[in-house]
Amino acid sequence: MTEKTIREETPTPEEFEQWTEQDDRAALAAIADTLKVRHIIKNDCVWFMAPRGHLYKLPLTISINDFEQLSSAQDDAESAQSLKRILREFAGEEYASQLASEPVQVTINILAEYGTLITKAQGVDDLGKSPDSSTSSASPAATE
Repeated sequence: MTEKTIREETPTPEEFEQWTEQDDRAALAAIADTLKVRHIIKNDCVWFMAPRGHLYKLPLTISINDFEQLSSAQDDAESAQSLKRILREFAGEEYASQLASEPVQVTINILAEYGTLITKAQGVDDLGKSPDSSTSSASPAATE
């Protein structure tokens, strides 16, 4: 970045005086649009595409240990570490390192969508048991 570019981007005192909540909302919405992730589901995996085009493949069927680590995280940093660990185990170190270079908002967006998709893969909208996830061994369907 050249000195001329920096001077052109540096706000003036007048701009600070004129800045409004509406300007804040518009600027933040524009930034948020650049940080959205997209996903597709193939087989029992979800593929996320980050804004820079990086792809991340994660399993939709995870172990109890992985689930506990993701759901018991105390903050976003712990959740991100859990996601990187799962990604490292599932797809390799290269992808975990690549995720570490993404903006934190991208990682948080992947985490949020991943949690939603894991829940939906169970067939429920919350973390309760799906009515179709199992049947009693005494039910007619199981004894026929």
